[in-house]
Amino acid sequence: MTSGETAKSAGRVVLLQPDMENLSGFEAALAAGWSPDPRRAGDEAHVHGGLQRLRQNRLGFFHDLIPDGRQRAGSGPPPLTTRLFWIWDGEFCGSISLRFQAGTEELPPEVSGHVGYSVVPWKQRNGHATTALSLLMAVASKEGLDRLVVLCNEDNDASRRVIERNGGELFMRGPHPSDRPDQIKLYFWLRPGTAS
Repeated sequence: MTSGETAKSAGRVVLLQPDMENLSGFEAALAAGWSPDPRRAGDEAHVHGGLQRLRQNRLGFFHDLIPDGRQRAGSGPPPLTTRLFWIWDGEFCGSISLRFQAGTEELPPEVSGHVGYSVVPWKQRNGHATTALSLLMAVASKEGLDRLVVLCNEDNDASRRVIERNGGELFMRGPHPSDRPDQIKLYFWLRPGTAS
């Protein structure tokens, strides 16, 4: 998206492919203490380390963040694909990702669901996460995904509402291997073709 297109989208939430042109918004969010990983929110050492890496090598940081628009991780076939987007309303609002393995709804055990998102604190409570998740469901549908697992912490009422507003159906409570054993998660099904 060019800067002219970015200016037109001010106020309306869109998903942007990460790009060098808008990396300064990501940098400013890190400098303000935000973490793209909600589990690391408040972890000043982690956030500061990311900010230092970005400032020392912007291009390298960007390529590590999203090589060729997709990150691959995990071992053995099928590979895990991650589609990362920045949540944007004319300025950086956070990030959201879709993680999946082609041809299956299964995920490696260390991956905490098909969707991960984090909105910067100063943009929370105004519908950005709900809209971003709805937009991501359209991406999931285009990828041929029929059903996704989305998790949130049991005590995270805001995230639960975001998921439920997008048609999330609670199917399980319990820990997840990607987090502390005492951190209870709520597991939801989302069906991309039916999300409103």
